[in-house]
Amino acid sequence: MARIASSIPGRLRIRDAALRDRERLRALEAGVGALAGVGAMRANAGAGSLVVHYDAAALAVEVFERRVDALVDEVIAASRRRAARSPGARANRAAKIGMLGSLGVSLAFAAAGAKRWHVLSGGVFLACLAVHVGLRRHALLR
Repeated sequence: MARIASSIPGRLRIRDAALRDRERLRALEAGVGALAGVGAMRANAGAGSLVVHYDAAALAVEVFERRVDALVDEVIAASRRRAARSPGARANRAAKIGMLGSLGVSLAFAAAGAKRWHVLSGGVFLACLAVHVGLRRHALLR
């Protein structure tokens, strides 16, 4: 129940950085709104917060908190599963790892005096750099 920022009978505040995403916050709002005894709700995407007013006489506070916490976990986990990396992001990550590895190898070959291998690994670095710059050109050419 770490996401429950404050709780008094009849009022509950949920706060999580993941709820700054409006889609997640709307999904949570819909899920909590479907629970029995829930009255008014106030969402604040900027703060990643949802304030829920509920009928404390109809619901035990602990039971309601457990239900809400389970809903928060479900909404956040579901949205993280959907947020898989795009092919471009995966290619960019591979290019950055390739640059890092080939630069280290190139420097090691340069220190060892293996000029041919130094040049080849430097070429791999430049190829990875070209992929990275090609994928990030919109940010670089502003």
